[in-house]
Amino acid sequence: MKINVLVISKLQKNLEAMKNMIDDEEIVVLGDSSGGAQALEKIENVSPDIVLLFLGSGDTDVLSLTERIILHRPRTHVILLTEYMDIEILQSAIKVGAHNVIEFPTSPKEFSEYIKSVYHNETIRIQSLTEKKNIAWMSRVITVFGAKGGLGKTTIATNLAVKLAENHKKVALVDLDLQFGDVHIFLDMEPADTISEFVQQVHTPNIDSVRSYMTVHSSGVHVLCAPKSPEYAELISAEKVQNLLSILRTYYDYVIIDTPPFFSDITITAIESSSTLLFVTGLDISILKNSKLSLSLLDSLQQRDKIRLIVNRAVDMSSITVQDVQTIIGCPIWAKIPSDYNIAVTALNRGIPFVISARGSKLSQSISTVADVLISGTDDFNIQYNSNKKIKGFGHKNGRKNFSLFKKRKERY
Repeated sequence: MKINVLVISKLQKNLEAMKNMIDDEEIVVLGDSSGGAQALEKIENVSPDIVLLFLGSGDTDVLSLTERIILHRPRTHVILLTEYMDIEILQSAIKVGAHNVIEFPTSPKEFSEYIKSVYHNETIRIQSLTEKKNIAWMSRVITVFGAKGGLGKTTIATNLAVKLAENHKKVALVDLDLQFGDVHIFLDMEPADTISEFVQQVHTPNIDSVRSYMTVHSSGVHVLCAPKSPEYAELISAEKVQNLLSILRTYYDYVIIDTPPFFSDITITAIESSSTLLFVTGLDISILKNSKLSLSLLDSLQQRDKIRLIVNRAVDMSSITVQDVQTIIGCPIWAKIPSDYNIAVTALNRGIPFVISARGSKLSQSISTVADVLISGTDDFNIQYNSNKKIKGFGHKNGRKNFSLFKKRKERY
């Protein structure tokens, strides 16, 4: 995705300052203009996605130009930059229809993220005007959990978030693996702030304050990253997480939560706040044992109806097959993600999710299917019926026999 930008100001120093502040390979500066008729002609010829205008106090020429762009070129989005923000400047901008007004940014990173955010939001707004779509008023909070590390939870969470954003959904991704979360690595991001700064510095949070601590990915996903160091995890309470999620669900279509591989007050809070729990498991005995115990705990917490079981790296082996998983742990399989080590690791090392870098792969297609099912709202199934069936698992006599046989096979291999 390339965002084409045109820069406009009467003063050459302002033009240079704005261009120097743009340092991102996804944002292309098409040129600049001093304003007036020349600017309108240039906009007509190059059709930029974003026009950046420098606005000073009482600058009626810039306001007039802004109004003409907004009225006559709705697909070109305007950002007004000011040296300082005051009521007069803000009111004058609102009168001509401008709502993206910021003080001159302090860093290229901050500026690039703002431009991407404006482009993403305005594109969705224009598409909503021109396309007939069912509007989803109810936000969905989706927690990704697994009972052991290394299951691929973060891979699934990040790629799913990006895929949902590509479907023109407003998506927040929250990393609640507070000690060792690495969502930012999967997305090649260097967050200025994290969830720890947010809970320390904001005492009465609202959606605007939350968003100011989030980092915007090029796909449009807004990411609230885990603390930069493990000791900051203790500053974050379950109550603060619950308040945070309540705020996010008022603004975003989807809130995706990545979690640590163990139960804690915060993990349970995330699960209880969720509309869907993507429970990730795998194809070895220790994972299945932990998954079985975790499902039992979730059952006691009355969260069973939220569970959608995902088997990651789903390749039948001689010892345990995908079908064995459903039989052993007593829960129907909702989705299977194939195994492709090269694509998954290459995507991680490059910091580019495979739903972008390897769109044609089976891995990408499986995540796309999950996203499509979630968007369609047809992800439910008669889990009560499956739960009440007599399924041979670890808890039954035959289940113990199966476990013993699998253990012997594991030792052989």
